[in-house]
Amino acid sequence: METRHTDFLPGHSDHLAVLFRAVECARNGIVITDPTRTDNPIIYANPAFSQLTGYASAQIIGRNCRFLQRDDREQVAVKEIREAIRKEIPITTILRNYKKNGTLFWNELTISPVRDEQGRVINFVGIQNDVTARIDAERRVQEFYSVISHELRTPLTSIHGALTAVEDGSAGRVNAQVTRLIRIAVDNSTRLMRLINDILDWKTLEAGKFKLNLATFDPEQAVAAVIGELLPMAEAKGVSLVAEIMPHHSVHADQDRIIQVLNNLIANSIKFSPPNSRVTIRLEAPAKDTTRFSVTDRGPGIANEHMDKLFVRFQQLDSSDTRKKGGSGLGLAICKAIVELHGGNIGVSSVVGEGSSFWFEIFG
Repeated sequence: METRHTDFLPGHSDHLAVLFRAVECARNGIVITDPTRTDNPIIYANPAFSQLTGYASAQIIGRNCRFLQRDDREQVAVKEIREAIRKEIPITTILRNYKKNGTLFWNELTISPVRDEQGRVINFVGIQNDVTARIDAERRVQEFYSVISHELRTPLTSIHGALTAVEDGSAGRVNAQVTRLIRIAVDNSTRLMRLINDILDWKTLEAGKFKLNLATFDPEQAVAAVIGELLPMAEAKGVSLVAEIMPHHSVHADQDRIIQVLNNLIANSIKFSPPNSRVTIRLEAPAKDTTRFSVTDRGPGIANEHMDKLFVRFQQLDSSDTRKKGGSGLGLAICKAIVELHGGNIGVSSVVGEGSSFWFEIFG
């Protein structure tokens, strides 16, 4: 093992020896700098740091960490690091660094000040992780979402609009055979648009950029809007939609997102309901600060051992390639996320062979 600068250790006790060996064996790159010296030089670097950067210990000790940035020092992260060191506060950030051979790597860096008994900063500890693979994966995912948004959703919207115009007769009359084929195409393009929108919604939710447009409204309007939209789907399956509007009050929420949750829950209930059954949508106020929506069907129900699959992304009770019911596996996960963004609760009760009741509550 190469000899390293270790005179910063205040003693040679067994305890310090164990700590030193632990740092030497760590898989994270670890450096210690001395801000009491000119230019805050590195006074210790563990073997993992040498492996990460390609520099030998003798090429590291005595240098400022900025040498890893080469001429790429106008990064926002670099300015943030300088400010954190100036203020003597910890920071975690990701920045571009370069190995000895010139290879770029993304460095997830955590810097923490070390203080003596009087509270004075005597060292900084930097812990490095190469997150290049993660950054590249995130970039590819972002490119995938971009393709979905611009290369798929935009033309699909136009195709769906044209098919709808033919279906409803706006583009002229067609015979029954063509009408039947157009209806199939409309149904499938609608399903594909819903899948694309679910994927993009989930991406926004994961990124923490999903914003609610809060306003006060009568929740009965949301129920009526969704029933009107899904009535053709229900009639095609021979399912009745029944609204039970109990005494209630106005709710302060994002009406479009409440409609989205209701739409998903009711569409799912229609999908799994047998012909000549009904789906009941109930609106009530169990407390003066609570609005409760529930959607009850007479479908096959959900076994207890499958309950943990609900509200989890990309999970379906039948995930086989031959499943009879379509879906992205994102709908209920998105519903849960939207309800929780409102500070509410969502859940389900079900009996196998008798049906299921999905519900959610909005407070305030």
